[in-house]
Amino acid sequence: MKKKWLIVINKKTYLFLLSIPIALIYIVYDAVNTFAVNDPDIGSFISRIGIVLLLVLICIIFFVKFNTYSHWMNPNHPKPKD
Repeated sequence: MKKKWLIVINKKTYLFLLSIPIALIYIVYDAVNTFAVNDPDIGSFISRIGIVLLLVLICIIFFVKFNTYSHWMNPNHPKPKD
């Protein structure tokens, strides 16, 4: 039997995962706007993509941290069953 390590108690934490499709939409929108002009600025495009990916990574980390048991950070969360 597989051990579940991620137990979602608060359904509002799924909003952290909502950042993934929003980021994909923004990346496509920004790519179209950047490369549709005659002189695209690829450096600023890459820097904006880096910031968006960093924010998505932080949201995913928060989702995992809030929904896993940790004796130090999340002691009130239920322990996974064996």
